Amino acid sequence: MIKRCLDVKLNVQPLCFGLVHKFAYEGPCRFSSGDALTNEYDKIAAQQVFSDFKDDLAKNIPDFVELREPLYFECNDDWLLPQENFDQMMKDLGEIDVYLIHSGIARERQIIELAERSKKPILLSPRLGCMITSITASLYSRGLETYAANTWSDLIKEMNVLRTKKAVQNANVLAGVRFNSNTSYACNDSFISLPKVTEVFGTHFRYVNLHEFFDYIHPLPEGGNYTTPGRMDTPNLTDEDVKKAESLADELIGGAEPDNLDIERTYVINSCKIYVLVEKLLNLYDCNGFTFPCPDACSTMRMNKEEFTFCLNHSLLTEQGIPSTCDSDINSMMAMFMLTTLSDKAPSLGNAWPVLFDDSGNVIPISSRFDLENDLANVTDHSNLYLVDHSSQIRKKKGICCEPSKYGLRHFAFDKKFGAVFRYDFNQDVGQKITICRFSPDCRKMLIGTGTVVCGGGYYTDNCNNYVIFRVNDQKKFYQAHKYTGNHLALAYGDYVEELKLLADAFGLEALMV
Repeated sequence: MIKRCLDVKLNVQPLCFGLVHKFAYEGPCRFSSGDALTNEYDKIAAQQVFSDFKDDLAKNIPDFVELREPLYFECNDDWLLPQENFDQMMKDLGEIDVYLIHSGIARERQIIELAERSKKPILLSPRLGCMITSITASLYSRGLETYAANTWSDLIKEMNVLRTKKAVQNANVLAGVRFNSNTSYACNDSFISLPKVTEVFGTHFRYVNLHEFFDYIHPLPEGGNYTTPGRMDTPNLTDEDVKKAESLADELIGGAEPDNLDIERTYVINSCKIYVLVEKLLNLYDCNGFTFPCPDACSTMRMNKEEFTFCLNHSLLTEQGIPSTCDSDINSMMAMFMLTTLSDKAPSLGNAWPVLFDDSGNVIPISSRFDLENDLANVTDHSNLYLVDHSSQIRKKKGICCEPSKYGLRHFAFDKKFGAVFRYDFNQDVGQKITICRFSPDCRKMLIGTGTVVCGGGYYTDNCNNYVIFRVNDQKKFYQAHKYTGNHLALAYGDYVEELKLLADAFGLEALMV
């Protein structure tokens, strides 16, 4: 079954520690007078704090949080740490992702010991005053994971970070394999070691042989597939699956802009069959991410024979919140897992280049495939520009739950004109803020950047030529970080830099902030 990263819930256990003095007395930590010094007053005040905390939870907790019943614990001026308190707090430890704690002076010791015992992250409720830094310093110095915010808005961001971390740790990726299971021969800037990816991020991998995959494209012949003769239990497409692909093809053709529809129905069906097959395999392998070694597979010539590419599959899956990447690029997939979960939007990926100009202000051509001179004709500020192009464009950049934007539907292969690809007009999004992410191949660094859409190009072209040009803060600084992290960049609409920085810290990565 496919369990999307977006479907992951953060299980939060709220705790409230109330301080109740057993006796009425004044001293260096008692600032009240009269009845306010009594045990009865403290009990009423502590229960009011607990009630207010529960009201705040009801008003502020987002839908992606599974909130457990809040628990209250009374702390007294005898400084005891009852074992029964910890037993109750940790009763369902396997079902708890994080503790959200409301506390105050003279109650830190319970929080520290809970963190030490449970090994769970600690979230501190907003508006705890000076006690926030007292608790965080105590936990940080012990190597314990903790998060603290002064507002509920910031606290929700931190919860989203923790939910994203959980989603990444529980993700399973299905990877097509030809020569080896780690990288594509044409994508050497992905991760050096997938076991290292599992060690750092928690993500696990499943594999499918690409020749067996290609056999699955057609209904199972008598006697079994060529690569697995005699096996009659293979997940080949069925006649019903083929009809599903045909129906989807007609839907996509019907929804495309009439003036930007340039591909035969047969070839759209071929690409849709790949999408239906991959979706079927993701369910079979319990995976929520997919990648395929496109160049390695291309050189078998089987894709040319079958007349399809994976571009449309990558687009359709990613639009549903299931990251899908070409070239066995697990690197960009990890970035897409994070951006998808943080934003509830479908990120895109692409080949990235700095846009440069000569001394006369003329753009220096990147490739004959791009008409940069015309696309930049109305752009007067040529500073700090970057370009990202690809054939697997996304129509749901502004929200996975939103309706698809207008799109073109064209072909990838120039001569035979097979391989369905979406076209997206980035000129409709000029001024849109974007967040950019990728990792170094050794799993040590995380590029975190921002940009603003300046213009787009290639809307009426084929192949990998649809692109966005955006402005970064400092092109040279961005390029230096880009050199450490590799080609494909993952882009999401919106600003998620703060959350990504927290994620980098949570995974122990060096953040390259650009």
